[in-house]
Amino acid sequence: MELGLILDNENIELYVKNQTKLFDQHSKLTIINIADQEDEETDGFVNFIFRIMDSTGKSVILKQARPYIRVFDEALLDVSRNKLEYETIRIRSGICHDYVPEIFHVDYENNAFIMEDCKDYKPLRFELSKMKRFNDLAKQISEYMSKTNFYTSEYFLSSEDHKRLQAAFVNVEMRNIMENVAFVKDYLNDGTQRDDTHEAIVKWIWRQEVVQLETLKSRDIFMKKGQCLVHGDLHTSNVLISEKNIKVIDMEYTFMGPFSADMGYFLANFIFAYSALMVREDCSTRERLSYAKYILETIEETFNNYCKGFRECWEKDAKAMYRKVPGYLENIERDFLFEAMGIMASAGICRVAGDLKLTDLNCIKDPLKRNQARSLVMLICHQVFQEREKYAGIEDLIKTIVDTSNAFMSTEGF
Repeated sequence: MELGLILDNENIELYVKNQTKLFDQHSKLTIINIADQEDEETDGFVNFIFRIMDSTGKSVILKQARPYIRVFDEALLDVSRNKLEYETIRIRSGICHDYVPEIFHVDYENNAFIMEDCKDYKPLRFELSKMKRFNDLAKQISEYMSKTNFYTSEYFLSSEDHKRLQAAFVNVEMRNIMENVAFVKDYLNDGTQRDDTHEAIVKWIWRQEVVQLETLKSRDIFMKKGQCLVHGDLHTSNVLISEKNIKVIDMEYTFMGPFSADMGYFLANFIFAYSALMVREDCSTRERLSYAKYILETIEETFNNYCKGFRECWEKDAKAMYRKVPGYLENIERDFLFEAMGIMASAGICRVAGDLKLTDLNCIKDPLKRNQARSLVMLICHQVFQEREKYAGIEDLIKTIVDTSNAFMSTEGF
């Protein structure tokens, strides 16, 4: 697909006024390239995103896909990902309208769309780094995941409609990125200062047979199990949050995948946040332990609320041929726990062992302390791979996190 018009700070005002009625034709618009904002809390690097604002403060976001990654400027990606992102937002809006941005304008020719500016929301990743708490986070993100998973699955849809979704959301290039970044990644030196001990820990864990085996097993599930329409990249920077609500954004990696994909990837980010917290020196021990309790409770509540929400959807709307068979849902739930733990551990290990900056650790100023956090992530995820077959519930993951952390902190002399 051809790119069409390249939108930038110089031509967006005319484009928006010609293409939409979102702003008064005589108003003066301010165009801000989000990537140019040094204080912007974002770590996206693929697309071109602009905030368009008039003198009254009304604003929208314009997002355009180009055939290259923004930070590399190389022709790598299919611009049709933009259409898939719009389509998946449209579908999810029909299921969980409150949790996705509203779309105002779509331009297939120029691979762009204009959507709600969630300027009163902040990326969850950076709010966790600031040790903020949100009472409804677990409830809201689990409702988003459970409902969008169930209502795009064949347990609800006709077989024909489910196959149409599978055909429409193949998304080859974006899936290839995730299938490698989250599951197949050699240890690379990303320029971060590391002491020999912690570098050795990371390298040693990555070489373990159980890690190599379990990451490939999880990758196989991620690649081949097309149960529902997944976000595909549900990390905590793609969840925007306010005091009252969340908005899930950046769905260009969307495809038909396993129920466990988004939960596993999302929870990996809480392993990052927890591990960073354990070595922070900018808060008291009491504050650190209190917030660690909040992180663990959020993991547990998110998972359990998902299972409860999925079960409610099942009992209300699952096809009778599935619903009437004793034990069928319980089998789905067992697979979900096992698979989500594998995807979580794979994503955690591969992100730490890879060459992309782990911004969850930016709250740690001392590079050696950051290395300790990286090592703790690796050790937790390694232990999950060792123990997940025995897990009966998410409570077992919490025990693994606490036990591994306590042993590590004792060894490190905390």
